[in-house]
Amino acid sequence: MKMNVRLVCAVLIGAAGLFSACQSARISRYYAHNGYLSLYDNVVYNDSLSLFVPSFGDVAFERGTKKLRRLVRRTPLAPGDSVVLWGSTEAPPFYSFALTVNEACTDDDAAIAGTIFHRDTCVNGRRFGLFGFAEPAGASSARKDLASIWDRMGLDSLSAERFPSVFSITELKTNKVYEVLDNVQQFPAWSDQDRWNRTQLVLTYASFLGNNEAYRQTLVALERNMMGDTAVRHVLDNTTAVQGSDVLDAIVDEARSRRLVMINENHFYPNHRMLVADLLDSLKAVGYRYLALEALDPEQETTVNAARQINLKTGFYTQEQQYGRLLRKALELGFTLVAYESSDPAKDREEGQAENLFKKTFAKDPSAKVLVLAGMDHILEAPAPNGKKWMAALFKERYGIDPLTIGQNDLKHLRHLAPEGYLLLNADAFGSDRLRAVDYQVINSRPMAIAEVSETRVYRNPRKDSVQVLLFLSDKPAGAVMTNEVPYFTTLVPGRAKIRLPVVPGKPVLVMAYDRQGNRVE
Repeated sequence: MKMNVRLVCAVLIGAAGLFSACQSARISRYYAHNGYLSLYDNVVYNDSLSLFVPSFGDVAFERGTKKLRRLVRRTPLAPGDSVVLWGSTEAPPFYSFALTVNEACTDDDAAIAGTIFHRDTCVNGRRFGLFGFAEPAGASSARKDLASIWDRMGLDSLSAERFPSVFSITELKTNKVYEVLDNVQQFPAWSDQDRWNRTQLVLTYASFLGNNEAYRQTLVALERNMMGDTAVRHVLDNTTAVQGSDVLDAIVDEARSRRLVMINENHFYPNHRMLVADLLDSLKAVGYRYLALEALDPEQETTVNAARQINLKTGFYTQEQQYGRLLRKALELGFTLVAYESSDPAKDREEGQAENLFKKTFAKDPSAKVLVLAGMDHILEAPAPNGKKWMAALFKERYGIDPLTIGQNDLKHLRHLAPEGYLLLNADAFGSDRLRAVDYQVINSRPMAIAEVSETRVYRNPRKDSVQVLLFLSDKPAGAVMTNEVPYFTTLVPGRAKIRLPVVPGKPVLVMAYDRQGNRVE
């Protein structure tokens, strides 16, 4: 970016008598409404102008007004023009461009001296102009790119048809989670379903960043809409519950005489995975050797079990740091990981999951003892009101193995009632058919921290904006690229703030940081 700024200034400085004609820097009042979607065709959109600007992957847009003001200060704008967008390439061909808007569609010559590209047009009484700057050697290629941007630009034509589902930007496997979260938060929503989809992904990616303000605020807003059930609260007030570490002992005692344990999670609550991780040692001691995971990519099952390592290809939710710790611990303890998700379009998903789970475990090893981590309703042993049977019910019915089922999803919003981390209740205490569809209900308020870490180091963020800090167990040198690895710890550090990073004693740690645009921060 710095190189491109110098480039633009050099072009402008070279224009004879230019500065005498320059006007004071003008940033458009619409600039604050820009949304930046680098992961979707590197689009900038502006709902206040109904503006849609697609570019190329190597274009970086200036989002800071202080720096933008310096850039436009040397740009001689036509009367009434103001800059709504400024972009620069970070790879050849090197060029920069400015998009301007004028509230009046006049006949004034809007050309800027020193530009290698200029187009303008009037739409609904406003004049929009695109101006490009480049060194002579790269001017030809730059013109082609800028012409393409201009031709694909949408002026006063912002609509839902221009955008796919927000889920389209989640296909990239990356540990630069802050960049993805930033894109998700800025993605436009055109309907209630769009808004809910966006909320789900904000919760998901914010949860990937551990305990941070974006996650806490979004989760509190979601839980605020979960109406309190007085019948449930009555049960909780009048039933003796198992609490804290005793919950782990109670589950293991029950699992000792079982062959199959199924625990569910809500994907927005990474601490639900921590319950499974906390149980691994004790369950191994009573004979469990298989860990079956809905989130494990079936195509990666053989690779992970052979290499005894995970990476970003292992699955989607397995990219989250608590899930990563769970898998690393399971592999270190000698568990065989089992991918049982069903993607067969010709088969009911629940039936496919139950069938895959049986074929990969009990059918091969009749003496197997299996621990399952599933998403939400898949572990329900009773059918839904519409008669739909879930995986656990079908498994019990077809293979004659009664699973021990432990639900964490239905009482998740009551986590403040579990001050010791876990609270376990026999599901028979509840009157609700849904709550009784598992053997036990757990309220989980386990803090999302690395309990086994005893050492820390201070990290200070000198920047004004937040950064994502990532820690990898690696002996690679500082500055190494870690594009396919799951960090053992990552979080957001607010601007000018400092935090303590958990360091694993006796192991090399590589610390990295990225800004919200995915740029490496030194």
